[in-house]
Amino acid sequence: MKPNDLYAYMRKNAVSPNWLSFILCYQPIIGQDAAAVYQFLWASYDHGTGKYALSRILNHVNMGLNRLEKALDVLGAMDLLAIYQRGDTIVFRFIEPLAKEAFLANPLYQKLLTKKIGEPAVEEWTSLQSGSDTEVTKHFSDVFTMDGELPLEVKPAPNFDLQAFKTMMARDQLRFQNETDDVIALYHLAEKNGWDWMQTYKIAKETAHAQVILVKRMEQKGEVTPVASSLTKQEQAIVAESKSKTALEFLTILKEARKAAVTMSERKCLQQLVDLGLLDEVINVLVLYTFNKVDSANLQEAYALKLGNDFSYKQIRSAEQAVSHLRDSKGLSRKKQSAQAPKTNVPEWSKQEVKTEQTAKGQAELAALYRELEAMETKGEG
Repeated sequence: MKPNDLYAYMRKNAVSPNWLSFILCYQPIIGQDAAAVYQFLWASYDHGTGKYALSRILNHVNMGLNRLEKALDVLGAMDLLAIYQRGDTIVFRFIEPLAKEAFLANPLYQKLLTKKIGEPAVEEWTSLQSGSDTEVTKHFSDVFTMDGELPLEVKPAPNFDLQAFKTMMARDQLRFQNETDDVIALYHLAEKNGWDWMQTYKIAKETAHAQVILVKRMEQKGEVTPVASSLTKQEQAIVAESKSKTALEFLTILKEARKAAVTMSERKCLQQLVDLGLLDEVINVLVLYTFNKVDSANLQEAYALKLGNDFSYKQIRSAEQAVSHLRDSKGLSRKKQSAQAPKTNVPEWSKQEVKTEQTAKGQAELAALYRELEAMETKGEG
């Protein structure tokens, strides 16, 4: 976008915005720049008869091009302006601001406004709304097209059903960390990933920890991509076991294998890994690797957190990625060591640490997982 780029207006798009709602509800969210741009565009509407340079807007609202671009993006995101590209010309179509009652009835908009002006102010407005009567009258624009025709089929815009989402939360005894921030994040994730409210809830429940919905982990789940490299059968077993249990369940099984109990500090370590945004399946691979790396009945928390920070930085979002990353990084490390370290006559097999522990419940599959992790360490390859 350049100052000499042209813009025009959509024809038959004269609107009469509810300026009271715009100032009270929209302006705290969109900011002064976007508000000024919207008001100037509305005031200079010409029914689509002319074309103008963007510098015309810049001069009137006294801002630079970067601020104008951001303002237009904000207006589009808040459904106040639709922007089209027609050849070499940008075309603007106005969308009327919602009335205050309709604005506050939108859960996302209400939470955004709450973040800006505070909950008491918003509650004061909502408490003044009429009690039992809800007007359901359709407006002209809801029924007729711009040509005055009745469309064959009216398809309502998809909407995130927050009330249904909360009902499911109550049933499963889940709670928000911070309802205002989390609701905004849920709308964002649902729209970004094309999830309906039920898909969003399933992912929220799957990634929750200690009955708390964690939107950071939901984001990680939405960004999981398939791993290109193939996994061996043993690695597939690690992945399957890691995906089948929560982090606490997995750690408990590993501790039982060593005839030990989970300590409070280990629970705290798991919570810190969760706070990094890591999914349970990734934490489980990390924890298993840590136990095989350090021979102890207790989780080496400092090492686990160090590895967790590395996973978070490198955006490890699945058990498959975690296993592949550990295998590949170990192989690279061993290649460097072999290139730098002098040769020794001590046979490699004598250096390997053999583990024979099994769980009290006789979980033979975990013994196989131990052996596979040891193989990953010693061979550095799949």
